[in-house]
Amino acid sequence: MIIPSIDIEGGRAVKRVQGRRGEYVFVGDPLELASRFSKAPLVHVVDLDGAEAGRPVNVETIEAVAKALGGRCQVGGGLRDEAAIGWALGTCKYAVVGTLPFKNPALFQRIADLYRSRLVASLDYRRGVVLVDGWRSEGAPLGQAVEHLRRFGPLGGLVVTAVEVEGTGAGVALEVATSVLREVAERLYYAGGIKDCRDVENALKAGFDGVIVGYALYRGDLRECFPL
Repeated sequence: MIIPSIDIEGGRAVKRVQGRRGEYVFVGDPLELASRFSKAPLVHVVDLDGAEAGRPVNVETIEAVAKALGGRCQVGGGLRDEAAIGWALGTCKYAVVGTLPFKNPALFQRIADLYRSRLVASLDYRRGVVLVDGWRSEGAPLGQAVEHLRRFGPLGGLVVTAVEVEGTGAGVALEVATSVLREVAERLYYAGGIKDCRDVENALKAGFDGVIVGYALYRGDLRECFPL
């Protein structure tokens, strides 16, 4: 499954290079993209400002995008307490959580026990180290982070993002086996560096259930495997 991505900063849809603010390969209208991807079974929505602020910021824009998608979305960025996750799950089908499991595991465990099948953990890494706080801080080594997530019990999904190649089209950069990741979540999604349909195929062959794609999709480079 190819999952379109809509990253939102200041009410705009943007695609950053390696997550760096101010370095963009795309700037556009999130509602335009939502309309374009309205037939997709699932769309990945990220509140970039929220990820950096530690709370949802682009609330109205995300709610409008989710409405246009009929709720067929998973949203992340700044979901670090129960209220924020409750808002996310009232807006989209799934909530994507990255920092909370590592910064407040007790709270995340309580939330996981409530919403397990609708929670998607986000494992974002660069050079073998997991990034938290909107990719601005380094956390645990990747292997240790995977083991940490495994302790919460199987979650609904896991997004694995290779930050080094995010927004570059440099290809799949996988640093952990999907057989290990299967102990964390039921569904595995890969993101980062996807340039064409061959990269999508490589990620699926590696064992992922879906691939999250932004810039290559906006450019029309995936027409052969994703005609929307």
